[in-house]
Amino acid sequence: MLANEEQRDFNRMQINTTAHLAKGDQQIEGVCRNLSALGALMEVPSGQCQVGEQWQLVMPGANAQVPPLKANAEVIRVDNQGSQDLVGLSLTQVR
Repeated sequence: MLANEEQRDFNRMQINTTAHLAKGDQQIEGVCRNLSALGALMEVPSGQCQVGEQWQLVMPGANAQVPPLKANAEVIRVDNQGSQDLVGLSLTQVR
């Protein structure tokens, strides 16, 4: 494993791409700021997510030949940034 400052199991990729969270009839559009093998950090409108909630994360592919990334996600952290929240997600069942 490569040494890094945060001592994480997996390095994070900075991606800054549009992503969606969905559960039931509720959908949230936000920006995925970074992604790792087991987690993601999203910026979403304030007050939309609570710790412990389960969502489906969908990130569109770069083009028609690349399928979207889909994963079950659990909210593990919510940091309020005014009108936006930074939401830490733990990813499971990545498809």
